[in-house]
Amino acid sequence: MANGFWDRITGERVDRLPVGPLLGRYALAVPGSVNGCNAAAYTPIVPTASARWSANAAGSAGGGQFPRGALPGPKLALHIAAVSAALAASVAQPPTLDVSPDDRQYDRWAAVPPLATDVLAQLRDARHDDPVTVLEREIDAHLGHLEAVCQRPQARLRREAVVLPLSRTRRMAPDAIAYLAEHTEDWQKRTISGVFPKRLRAVHNEPDTDLYENRAAVQLVDHLIEFLEWRQTRLEGASDSLKGVEDLGRQLEGRPWRAGHRLSLLLGELVDHVAVSADVDDRLARNRERRRRVERLQASLLYLDRRVRRQAKLPAELRLTNLLEFHEDYRRVGQMWRAWARVSREAGLGDSLSPRQLFDSYGEFVTLLVARSLDTLGYHAVTPHVPAAGGPDVQYADPNGDMLTLHRGLDGALAVHRDADPLAVFVPLPHPLTADRDATDLRALVDELDWHRRPDGPLRVVVYPGARAERGKLRSMAPWRADSVGNDLPGGPGVGLVPAVPTEIDSVERVTRVLQWARFAPDAAAYPPPVRCPTNLHGDVVTACSPWLAASTEPGHVEMRRPPTSAESGTLTELVERWRAERLPPTRRREREAAVEIFTGALAAALATIRRLARCPVCTREADPGLDFRSQKRTFWIICRQCSSEWGTRSCTSCGAHFPIVHMRQTSSGPFSTASGLGNEILATPCRNAGAAAGYICPACGQCGAGSETARECQRCIAPSSTKIRR
Repeated sequence: MANGFWDRITGERVDRLPVGPLLGRYALAVPGSVNGCNAAAYTPIVPTASARWSANAAGSAGGGQFPRGALPGPKLALHIAAVSAALAASVAQPPTLDVSPDDRQYDRWAAVPPLATDVLAQLRDARHDDPVTVLEREIDAHLGHLEAVCQRPQARLRREAVVLPLSRTRRMAPDAIAYLAEHTEDWQKRTISGVFPKRLRAVHNEPDTDLYENRAAVQLVDHLIEFLEWRQTRLEGASDSLKGVEDLGRQLEGRPWRAGHRLSLLLGELVDHVAVSADVDDRLARNRERRRRVERLQASLLYLDRRVRRQAKLPAELRLTNLLEFHEDYRRVGQMWRAWARVSREAGLGDSLSPRQLFDSYGEFVTLLVARSLDTLGYHAVTPHVPAAGGPDVQYADPNGDMLTLHRGLDGALAVHRDADPLAVFVPLPHPLTADRDATDLRALVDELDWHRRPDGPLRVVVYPGARAERGKLRSMAPWRADSVGNDLPGGPGVGLVPAVPTEIDSVERVTRVLQWARFAPDAAAYPPPVRCPTNLHGDVVTACSPWLAASTEPGHVEMRRPPTSAESGTLTELVERWRAERLPPTRRREREAAVEIFTGALAAALATIRRLARCPVCTREADPGLDFRSQKRTFWIICRQCSSEWGTRSCTSCGAHFPIVHMRQTSSGPFSTASGLGNEILATPCRNAGAAAGYICPACGQCGAGSETARECQRCIAPSSTKIRR
């Protein structure tokens, strides 16, 4: 059977899917069908309205039902969709007359804040003729007329012939005598003079409330309740956002000052973007009062009258009738109906976010986070276009000439490359893994990823919508596993999990922390970088260029211990030029020229690696090669003269691997002294075990404390007995 499905997390093709997959994890590997509709390759497998799914591709078929809670809550989904809509609007925005569209397209796109600004912006930009504001005014002014209609509805008299007891008969029907002659069971007695009836066929006038206008009033009650629930959700989101801004302002006090400065800039960007008066709580209270009054109408005479038909929904445009035009109460009901119809048409009241729209919106949000993270690390976009799925790559460069490439695949995964080598792969997964306290989906995913762990290849990270409050309530597993780069796992490196939502300001910091490790760890693992050196030149290079070049254990190579000074670089250049200028036969000369080219190219690549390692990961200042760079055989250590931070590589006493760490002089003592609180300044994750002084987790084996006995008590360093790693 062909492998017709694509696993976005592992980046592999599979032939069989679980019955209850995670939302957004799997896609078609080839053209096929999803939920009975034809679909192109890399179309995500998402549920229908009934939470069921089916897929067929290249002979591989599957079906089932998505787990309960596969979609984020309506508030969070609303914020995610709003960020995506703002990104689309920024690209579609017409540029100024003196600038071409391509020159400013990426700048407009990247300027969108990755925060929940949708509700606040709507409140800020509310006009007097805004449809939501108009409907709220109509409810406040004319809800009493709707109450009058529901309690005292108009009705027409429907005349019908019914059989009634004689005592209740007021008017006989025209065929009453003929009916009585045919139904002897309705006789009470028979006398000489005739029949004395017990029941007669009489004319009865029945009031009929099933009028067009009454059906409109009953449906308007349902529409208003739906509108007020929608309004309450948005107002509660605005209230949460404002409270979140206040909480974030207090949280900045516990941050290291550089991380606090970055977050303060983003916080200021949010405040500038959504400057709004603090009347959200008052609006919310008034909305609750309106909803209470409208919900009381569900116990009214008209609403409980079963004779009023509710099956057929009336169109948004009511037809004009005598009651709706001349009766005061019904005229006001029609006025409120028209205000509601405008809100439904212009504000998208009846629109709901489909699973496919959520998948696309969250992918756009994560793409913005990655772009913002590159900007935080000092990279600026060289190309003018925005990163699009399957579109051209976006090139980034920093002031030191380091080039990175952002590629967004057809499956929505984001890959960051350097010189065609992938450094990190971000997989947006819109499934709320931490929404359930038992974390059933999260535990199943972690167990599967740990079972099939592969330490080779680029760093892979799953970005999912998970709030800080949800992670703090996890009962079935440690919260740190729900926020991990993947370099701090028991047993070695694996797939990381990074939560990111538009309601938390430090989502950018979490993604930046991944990029910081991805760009620094490969260079640190290659230290000291080997350089292939010609055999006839090897001894002279080692003698003349010590200590920044030293003999390598690999034959025919030298290793670069630190960046050279200007004088040391000049010495090597003179030595190579003298060796190149020796008199040789033409054939030998060409061979020597080729050897020199290979040597200088390898030397330039090693120097680029060493210079990246020599830049402070905290303040980006480049260390002085002769004074600051302290090199040993396989490790190095640097103290920054500008920020007093220390960084370098450490050797793990458990497995012997070398990994990079950062030790900052000024760290926070508050609740954000953990890895996630420090932001992107950390490399290897500090150990949570308080007994291990300056303990860092080895990314190769997952042990910490530099071999300390106290490391045995750390939960991060104790691999579960059920964990099996396939290498």
